[in-house]
Formats: sequence, structure tokens, C-alpha cells
Amino acid sequence: MKNNTFAIFNGKEYSAGIKADGRIILRSQDPKDELNGFIEKSFNNKKIYVKYVSRNGIQEMYHKTIKAHYKGYVFEVVYQKDNIISIVTIVGDYKKWENIGMSTIDKGIYQKWVKKDDVLIDIDKEKIL
Repeated sequence: MKNNTFAIFNGKEYSAGIKADGRIILRSQDPKDELNGFIEKSFNNKKIYVKYVSRNGIQEMYHKTIKAHYKGYVFEVVYQKDNIISIVTIVGDYKKWENIGMSTIDKGIYQKWVKKDDVLIDIDKEKIL
């Protein structure tokens, strides 16, 4: 699960960004995408595959935010490990967050790891292009 910017290119969703010159950079971790013109790059000792396309080369571009409904509240999902997810909030009454078992991870930031089965996941997509 990731909150990020994505683009649909040839019917497939890719992590994406907009370069200063207006081109769209598509990112993939799938080596098979080299067959579709992606170029292998190393980034933090990890291989990724990138491709630059024009805006008219993509079908859609959007920012995706993953939310979790938990114990009557809505939280942002920031990580997933196997069948657990990390929910986070920076707004609201800290007493409520402590009462549902959230911990302070930084000043004003509350987090809790919960089972994915214990939440209702909702994905918000804000269209960019």
C-alpha cells in the first residue's frame, strides 16, 4: 500500500512524477517492463525501471491516498507488512487516540499497527491529469 502519485500507461498503473520539462516519469520494480522501453536504474542499491513519456502518452494521472476506517475514525495508511497496516493521524484529540491504543511517534503524530482485517480500506484518487 502506498500513498503516492500514479499514472496509467498502456492500461497498467505505475508510480509516477512530473518532471520540470513537463514529461512524466514512470517507475516500476518489474524487470519485464524493460520490454516496454523502461530503462534499468539503481537507486539506494535497489533496481528500478524508469520511462519518460509525454502527458498525452498516459491515460490518467492521480494522487492516491489510502484510508482506513478503524473504531469509528478515519486514518491514513502509511505502511503495510504482510497482513498488518500502520495507521497514522496528526489531527484530533490525543486522548481519543491513546484510548484506542495509538502511540506517539513524534510530537503530535499518532500511529498504531492493526490487522488489515480489522479495518475497512478506502482509496481516494485525486485526478491530476
